Amino acid sequence: MNTDTTIHNTSNHPMEQKTAAFRYYVNRLISLPLKQREKSKERNSILNMAKNNGFSAEQITKIKKQIRQKSKEHTYINKTKTWATFTYYGGFMRGITNIFKNSTVKTAYRTTNNIFNLLASEKHTSWRLSGIYRLTCNTCNQAYIGQTGRTINIRYKEHIRYIKTNNPQSAYALHILNNRHEYGPQEETMQLVKTRTKDKHTNSWEAMYIQEYHRKGMLVTEQQPGDHNVLFDIIQTITPRDNYGLLHT
Repeated sequence: MNTDTTIHNTSNHPMEQKTAAFRYYVNRLISLPLKQREKSKERNSILNMAKNNGFSAEQITKIKKQIRQKSKEHTYINKTKTWATFTYYGGFMRGITNIFKNSTVKTAYRTTNNIFNLLASEKHTSWRLSGIYRLTCNTCNQAYIGQTGRTINIRYKEHIRYIKTNNPQSAYALHILNNRHEYGPQEETMQLVKTRTKDKHTNSWEAMYIQEYHRKGMLVTEQQPGDHNVLFDIIQTITPRDNYGLLHT
């Protein structure tokens, strides 16, 4: 079985990678001792898969001819050849690597626009930031609002250490310990709601986010808003644009 999905023909990948799946399926079609009816069924499946992923029937026919031609050739393999890997940024890379075409250097391509790299880059970038953060209980989905001038990755580890050592130093740890609730992994439960470096306004921002979550009934009961009548004075130190951004973050 297969998912009927391959790297799409319009994707910015080397053609060798985009057609790798079809070379495999075509080679299997040629190699297996199938009856003519099964061969036709398999060929139609390959052509349908190609169509769904932006490839033409002519491209599949060309792949088939290349495989047949290669199987007929008995060329001497030069064991002194070495391989060089290049990052593929687009078709212009062919012009660069073609200088090795008649040499003993064989070229291969790697890509950077894969899911792992994209997600890892986003994750590592956000974890290095600081500011006002939200930490959610994995059981009741109520939130704790905090601030940090260091990275939120470090602050998350501190909260988890408080829980594991039965230390009620933070309201979040107290909530988990008192209610026997569960905490989750950082990528699922922690979010930076406002990026900023620690300065004289950071406490004001934290207080306003606490008030906002308390008003919506989303704040853990272990964290109280306190006296926020002073917010009317604090708001004067923040621009109207920032205040608007608070309510819509």
